Amino acid sequence: MSENFNKLILESIPDQKSANELMGRLFDVTRPDAVFSQPVTVGDHTIINASEYSAGLGMGYGGGGGTGPNPDEPEHQANGFGGGGGGGGATMSRPVAAIIISPGGVRVEPIVDVTKIAITMFTALGAMAMALRKMKG
Repeated sequence: MSENFNKLILESIPDQKSANELMGRLFDVTRPDAVFSQPVTVGDHTIINASEYSAGLGMGYGGGGGTGPNPDEPEHQANGFGGGGGGGGATMSRPVAAIIISPGGVRVEPIVDVTKIAITMFTALGAMAMALRKMKG
């Protein structure tokens, strides 16, 4: 194998390690104490917040290539090129319910996200309008 190829592999190892560390941090949010909050007690009532979490990650790596020494060139130099890599990720969370523990029992109260409902409604209406338009045309 060429020296450039070995150098490319050795240089990509720290990137792979960083990507693995990033993936580990992104999925740390799914631990139980991140999904359920610490209980808050007020009088006889205890409230625990439940959240929804989602995480996404993307990464990619590229390689390199080239040609060997050209005997027609005076210095017989090889021509080549290299590559690299990159990636990113994101997490999102939102509260979905409040768990209320009282002397009368346990209740789960959903937390309604009005914005999400409105976006879904407008998306559905837009899709229906486009479908009707295509059916008429």
